[in-house]
Amino acid sequence: MNLNNIGTQLLFTTVPIWVEKNAGSQASGTGFIYTVPVPDKENVTVPFLITSLHVVRDAKRGLIEMVERKNQEPNKDKKVRAEIDGASLQKFMDAENDLAAIPIAPIINQFEASNHPVFFRTISPELIPDKEAIEKLGAIEEVTFIGYPSGIYDEHNAAPLTRRGITASPVWNDFQGKPMFIIDAGVFPGSSGSPVFIYNQGSFATDQGITVGTRLLFIGIISETFLRKRTDDSNVFLGLGKVIKSQKLKEFISAIIKTIDIN
Repeated sequence: MNLNNIGTQLLFTTVPIWVEKNAGSQASGTGFIYTVPVPDKENVTVPFLITSLHVVRDAKRGLIEMVERKNQEPNKDKKVRAEIDGASLQKFMDAENDLAAIPIAPIINQFEASNHPVFFRTISPELIPDKEAIEKLGAIEEVTFIGYPSGIYDEHNAAPLTRRGITASPVWNDFQGKPMFIIDAGVFPGSSGSPVFIYNQGSFATDQGITVGTRLLFIGIISETFLRKRTDDSNVFLGLGKVIKSQKLKEFISAIIKTIDIN
């Protein structure tokens, strides 16, 4: 395993989430770890588990799975799970943008204290392109997203699935006037909460021509798939997904940081 490879590292930013609702139904989705610096506190950061709000809404409890760490590498033979109560899953919500944020430091610290340290990587605000960078993107860009479609993943290796597609609407447009864009990709239930990237290796096109190198931009979070109802009331997946822009997550978490007490 090449842990120096950016794509490999991205696999360890996500975790599967299984949720039991108050009404007794069950749901699954994708979460990813997003870490932000604390203003005015040097070298202090706060990690959050981010997912789509509809995954955890009305949750009685949830379960996540992570892989243990050994010698600063993932020990794929050792997986650990943590239960999260419904109140914690829904403590920080952005209903307008279908986002939920769960402070995950207590869980990570608990694993450390019980001699089961976990291996993970985080997404940071620095990966979110600003408005100027977004405006320079092409209308059609290749996108990569990582998660657990229909709850499917490599359970033996504790690895999510990576999928690719293209932007069906430009990232620089607000689709239907809302802070989102559409991707043409295989988006299925369970992918909700998946981080979406523009990840180019080798070369990529810019407004200046072809650039040689690697580009990684965190551009959004999958919220839902598009369905078309048939005459027999069954649904057909259209291969389209709604993506909430990452800038809305940045604003959401920035507001949370101002309200919590960090010693």
